[in-house]
Amino acid sequence: MGILSWKFRIVLFLGSVVVFLLIARFVRKQRIQVKDGIFWILFSVILIIFSIFPRLAIWASYLTGVQSPANCVFMLIIFTLGCHQFFLSIKVSQLTIKNSELIQDIAIYRTLEGEEKRANALEQTVDK
Repeated sequence: MGILSWKFRIVLFLGSVVVFLLIARFVRKQRIQVKDGIFWILFSVILIIFSIFPRLAIWASYLTGVQSPANCVFMLIIFTLGCHQFFLSIKVSQLTIKNSELIQDIAIYRTLEGEEKRANALEQTVDK
């Protein structure tokens, strides 16, 4: 079982550092929520650790039975992003449901408000 190649480690390190810096900047400028930024920062830190300490990738590939440490890193990335996507889908579904409920509440409120205005207008015409 070989160690991660230098090229792969450099690309992994540089890519992770760029993601880390971008997310830190987005959080600072409030373009992304802190709780979402934490995921990306932790994700990039883990990839930085794998690039600095390739023996961890070898150990992880040995534990998981994956032939290549690079494949193990790719598997980790794909699995992590798949889980993140799943939880984002849940969040989007919940927001869609809340949005529909809010639209229905606004429609009911506007209907009741319109009926109240008509009743007041009718009452004023009857009083005259």
